[in-house]
Amino acid sequence: MSRNETIYTPILGKIKEMKDAWSSYITSGGASSHEDYRYTCGKIEALNILEEEVRTLEKRFIED
Repeated sequence: MSRNETIYTPILGKIKEMKDAWSSYITSGGASSHEDYRYTCGKIEALNILEEEVRTLEKRFIED
């Protein structure tokens, strides 16, 4: 682990990878219906919330 990495770095990396994949799916026209589009947007929003929570935990970990 490098100096700027924490135990949360791989988790945050995976979240980013998943968000990028779902965003690419939407922008490339992968959603076949409005329902599919909304469902996929919900996944991205859930990943955004998860990322925020992990970053909060990381900040607490660093400060302690």
